[in-house]
Amino acid sequence: MKIAVEVSLFGHVFSDVVEYPGVPQSQAEVIQWLMYQTDFKWADYENAPAEQKLIYKLNQGMRP
Repeated sequence: MKIAVEVSLFGHVFSDVVEYPGVPQSQAEVIQWLMYQTDFKWADYENAPAEQKLIYKLNQGMRP
């Protein structure tokens, strides 16, 4: 079954239509499934060496 997903994170909105395995019975079921599909990563950007900050900016695009 195809479901539309929209996630807002720090002012950025990500939306897509994805294939859900089966028919969801609740929003909680969909949220749990989404968490298994998601790979969150984080880094201490303020204390990272300058070269790592540059790589991050090149990978993510320059931000003001």
